[in-house]
Amino acid sequence: MINEIETVSVTNVNRRLSLLVGSDKVLKDLYITGEISNYKLHTPSGHVYFTLKDERASIKCVMFKRYASGISFSPKDGMSVIVHGSVGVYEDTGANQVYAVELFEEGSGHLYLNYLKVKEELEKGGYFSQKRKLPEVIRTVCIITSEKAAALQDMLNIIGERCPIVKVILIPAAVQGDTAPQSLISAIKRAQDTAADVIIIGRGGGSSEDLSAFNDKQLAIALFSSKIPTISAVGHETDFSITDMVADETVPTPSAAAVRVTPYTTDEMYQSLDNTVYAIKTVFSRLAEGYSSKLESYERSVTALSPVNKLRFAENELALKERAVNNSVLRIIERCSSSLDKTANYISALNPMNILTRGYSIVKRGGKTVTSPDNVSVGDKIDITTKDGNFAARVIDE
Repeated sequence: MINEIETVSVTNVNRRLSLLVGSDKVLKDLYITGEISNYKLHTPSGHVYFTLKDERASIKCVMFKRYASGISFSPKDGMSVIVHGSVGVYEDTGANQVYAVELFEEGSGHLYLNYLKVKEELEKGGYFSQKRKLPEVIRTVCIITSEKAAALQDMLNIIGERCPIVKVILIPAAVQGDTAPQSLISAIKRAQDTAADVIIIGRGGGSSEDLSAFNDKQLAIALFSSKIPTISAVGHETDFSITDMVADETVPTPSAAAVRVTPYTTDEMYQSLDNTVYAIKTVFSRLAEGYSSKLESYERSVTALSPVNKLRFAENELALKERAVNNSVLRIIERCSSSLDKTANYISALNPMNILTRGYSIVKRGGKTVTSPDNVSVGDKIDITTKDGNFAARVIDE
């Protein structure tokens, strides 16, 4: 009787279990919370093995080297974590196990899951696809960041050194903590009344928790709704936030944002003017040469016509053409001269040295412009530039 029973091998059973588990869409991509136990790094292979457990159950986990190398913290037994991966059956033993691709500490893991959720919602809403171009000429910049941040001083120094005629408006805001999102949103709303050409929002680098304010959904919507073009400068080169995706332009650091809003230095502007003058002179020279050649050609044609009446007719025609040529040249010269005057007046208006003629002066310490009493201390040597020259002084009182 026993010989008539249809049997299957253990291998076939485990393979069928593997196929059943593998066909479950939920188990193909999921996030599991639990506590680590029996954590082991297999040194020769670089693979990581551990058990994930809660109050009632446990499951084996494996994380292959290419994924394990991306773990940003030091996992330990007893640590609460979130595992991102898929569930499968190891056919040799028939045991269920998790094939992990990402591992997060529970706190940062929840931040990351929230980041993914907000990112998906905003992407579906079209918040990442609409980008505006920044103005070619930027005269006023509104900076939204912490007034105590080193990143702010870096931006002010770079803008002051590259193009001091650019006006900077600071709207201070909290950049981390529970109050940061609302503080940043309020700052964006205030910035709309500044008539700035561009808004820079950002801060220096930090942990995921430090930068989490810049992944806030309502902040992203406020930034998207700004009437003024925006630049996101959050963290360092490796950081990437929701505001980076929403802003019209993204730069890797606050310092890079300062460079972006000063694409031309004062020296480069003067050089551009010199190049323009040279180009105009070149055009005039070529026009004059061309008209001169035409006149010579006309003269040769007249000379070739020997009869007196043809000569006189040709002379009159030549005079008319010459007059027309001269009038045309004069009109071109007038237009170009007017354009040159306007360009020169614009550059002169932008020249910070002209401000000195109205009684103002420039104060520097150590070669850097002093923009606030906080930049100097009693006893510091300072250099003062007026319209008539330079002189040195020393700070005797704050």
